[in-house]
Amino acid sequence: MAGAPRSFLLFLLLVSQPRDTSPATSHCSPKRVNGILGESVVLPLDYEKMFKSIRWSAPSPRQDEASGRTVPLAVVTPGAPGALPRLAVEDERYRGRLRLYGRTYSLEISNLTMADEGEYEVVQTLIAYNQYGCDYPLSIYKRLSEPEIRVHPVMAGNGTCNVTFTCSAGERPRHLNYTWTRPAGGAVLSTEVSLLVQHRLGDEDSPITCTATNPVSHSSASASPKVACEGPAPPQTPALSYCRAKGILVLGVLGALLAGILTVHVLAARERRRP
Repeated sequence: MAGAPRSFLLFLLLVSQPRDTSPATSHCSPKRVNGILGESVVLPLDYEKMFKSIRWSAPSPRQDEASGRTVPLAVVTPGAPGALPRLAVEDERYRGRLRLYGRTYSLEISNLTMADEGEYEVVQTLIAYNQYGCDYPLSIYKRLSEPEIRVHPVMAGNGTCNVTFTCSAGERPRHLNYTWTRPAGGAVLSTEVSLLVQHRLGDEDSPITCTATNPVSHSSASASPKVACEGPAPPQTPALSYCRAKGILVLGVLGALLAGILTVHVLAARERRRP
């Protein structure tokens, strides 16, 4: 009987322990998103259950890194029946740049800057007090303009010229891929930033094309090995057209006839003046 009081005390101890009332949180796999500098991007939220609130967090600014990886960005709460939900922006960096995308609870950020790059988070509190969370690593890229091709020709003797072409698109190198083709869209010659081409003087021109690509855009430019090694071709005098040549011939004939008529009149006048 001595063991009975001890078992009872153990039961009371277990019952008196505080219960874990924290909400259960489920997480989605991170959704990587690419944005274009100066344009807009959508952080997609496709969880359609009824919710009490949706809390978005943004990457911490540099001066606030000690406070944690993210800071409060915005809160979405349901509107009245038939009304749109309410969006309250908490981070001053994003005021005037946030809105709900369409009639969904996805978040749209406009006028993107490089400072917007980083990891965003969302936590959706459901009616049943469960929570749904998701991370959005956001990368920002520039929309590529036409790349610049630098040319370095070297004469190698025997009428041969070795020319190195180097392509530059002005974007961060680790985000760029280069493809060299001849002709444009044809077989790939190289995927390096530079391409070495051998050209024999007097051969026909065979241009090469550099295509620069990043995760959001691509752009191309072309260059000529013949022009790089031999210089631009001299401008050719355009041939006279048939109509223009015929007109010049007619004017020449008329001029000759007019000169002949004047000569006859002058000679006749001299004959009349002789005694």
